[in-house]
Amino acid sequence: MLNTLCRVASPAAVGALLLGAATGCQLWPWHVTKDRTTIITPGMRAAAIREIGPRALDEDNDAQTKACEQLALQIRTEPDPIVRRAIQETVAEFRTPMASAMLLAGLNDDDRDVKVTCCRLLGKRKEAKAVEPLSKMVATDADLDVRLAAVNALGDMETKESIAGLAAALKDRDPAMQYAGVEAMKKTAPDQELGNDVQAWRAYASSVVGPAPAASVATQPGETAVK
Repeated sequence: MLNTLCRVASPAAVGALLLGAATGCQLWPWHVTKDRTTIITPGMRAAAIREIGPRALDEDNDAQTKACEQLALQIRTEPDPIVRRAIQETVAEFRTPMASAMLLAGLNDDDRDVKVTCCRLLGKRKEAKAVEPLSKMVATDADLDVRLAAVNALGDMETKESIAGLAAALKDRDPAMQYAGVEAMKKTAPDQELGNDVQAWRAYASSVVGPAPAASVATQPGETAVK
């Protein structure tokens, strides 16, 4: 793991990361001296990874693609969600097909925070291919925070193609999802002056895409419907 990090981080970043350890990559994250022992923490590795983005932005597309490839290799075996989140935040700065593919793959991460981060970053990129997977998350993901992040991302895209996914949020039994769906719809259809009327937004969404399926029963909280 640290071998990969050493390959993609600058000598200065790796030097800071190892906190004065001997030169070169080390397989074991301990550096013992006569007076101290240093542990390389996930936060330190995440900070080193985040330094890659600003440097690679000054490079050409080939260099950015190579940086993405190196980070893609690392994230496949990275056990710590803090580091995986840093990798996704870093690749999001690159406008390469692999960066988009990594963010989309991150929607299936085991960690909630990583999935929320990928939703947010995909919303910023406004790429049409993210609409379908984000819409699926709105309807089926078991975690409320993830579903809310997917709704917000669809709203940030500001495209009518997001309406089908947002329609499921408007039909969700959780008032927080309904509210997020309304706010996202306001961005998606700014010409519709429907205020905070959930029923009116449901009717508008149905007029655009047809009746929306209710969110999966498995993902629904208790009966707290706002009718």
